[in-house]
Amino acid sequence: MSIDFYLEVISLLISIFLYKDLKSTKMVYFIPFLLLTVTVEFIGYLSVYYNLGNKNYRIYNIFNLLEFIFYAFLFYNNFKIQILKKLAIAFIPLLIAFSLINYLFFQGIDHFHTYTLLFGSFFMVFFCCCYFYEWVLPDQISQNLLKQSFFWICVGLLLFYLGSVIINALFEYLRSSDMLQEGKKIYTLINKSLNIVLYTSFSISFILCRNNKKSSLSPS
Repeated sequence: MSIDFYLEVISLLISIFLYKDLKSTKMVYFIPFLLLTVTVEFIGYLSVYYNLGNKNYRIYNIFNLLEFIFYAFLFYNNFKIQILKKLAIAFIPLLIAFSLINYLFFQGIDHFHTYTLLFGSFFMVFFCCCYFYEWVLPDQISQNLLKQSFFWICVGLLLFYLGSVIINALFEYLRSSDMLQEGKKIYTLINKSLNIVLYTSFSISFILCRNNKKSSLSPS
């Protein structure tokens, strides 16, 4: 187990501990999502430990699909502009169709679906930029963005998926015979670093939910 996995567990535990503060928001759905994430990562660890080959790719391909759908749902609930809400919802069937085409005609069942991951990552970066754009509009710019819990979710997602686009675009090259050993090390190091950023941002977001709730209950 590595530090990024422990941060995933810590993020899950924080969300469970702060359940009372999250339950009135859509952030509460992070609890089952993070539980699924930790489970998938643990299964992935076991598959590597017991040398099960590429079978863990199947699990990660399904999980990545569910992950993008979950984030699209969050963006839908946090966007204020209607056209952006519609885009977030429209992304879900588009992603499923793209994933199915990739599975049937391109990367198959026992290959890591980098095309789907790149496709979803592009939209995650786009949605993050749209969220930040909403907050520079005249009716929003006076508010403190740093105190918004979903802002930190977006920061984590933006950095994670920008990095993900780069390393997964180079996935095949890093797995080539010339780069096999060093490629694995580079891919693993970057991926773990991105996970650390992502789950740290999630934890900050959960804590802000609690702080914001306390502030709203405080006498003015």
